[in-house]
Amino acid sequence: MKVFPRGRRRLALLAPALALVLIPFSTGTASANSSPGWGDDKPDVLASCNHDSGSRKPDLCQYHEVNAWTALGKRHQASNVVANCAGTDNGTYAVNYTYSTNTSYSYEQGQSIEVSAGLSDTFEAGMKASSSSSETWTLGNTRTASSTITNTIRPGYKGAYWFAPYVRHSVGWLEVHYGKRVDGHYYWYYPGQGSSGIHIDTPVAWSDGSLKGELYWATWKC
Repeated sequence: MKVFPRGRRRLALLAPALALVLIPFSTGTASANSSPGWGDDKPDVLASCNHDSGSRKPDLCQYHEVNAWTALGKRHQASNVVANCAGTDNGTYAVNYTYSTNTSYSYEQGQSIEVSAGLSDTFEAGMKASSSSSETWTLGNTRTASSTITNTIRPGYKGAYWFAPYVRHSVGWLEVHYGKRVDGHYYWYYPGQGSSGIHIDTPVAWSDGSLKGELYWATWKC
């Protein structure tokens, strides 16, 4: 008999950050289940697929991608601010910018999921591979864009670079099989069969491994 968790919650998209800190979900209760949205009446499937100590080892962990798309992410400041506040002529400055980001995993309302290398491989195996010869996405890899560009700043102004990365978004669900019944059943679907409760954001890279995105130069008055 298969069990389907009740309901589907609305998923919130996460913008990539300069440095991702993966924080295990906590409801503030005594529940020991680290799978967001599930209580102790269901198995801790993320711990099982992570092969965490003390968790039951599953026979199968399979990610099913329901939908995927690539989109330009949020802009992030990528250089120090360069100032020509006291100058009387245009100033020419060599400005170095750099921006790095990594894969993020979330479930509903921005709750992050802690993912090991093994579970990352499970998610990657279920995602549609890139069909482009110039673009790739690989879970768990940090991608970086950096360069030094010469730019001009008018007198009385400051300037800096912003970078917006392209992000591959994947939503889907996790299928988990156990060799023995766990909480009464062999098969479990997290957070629900056919749902889009798991959201994976991974940076898009060029064929040389560098981060793909859009660079923006902005100036403002001192």
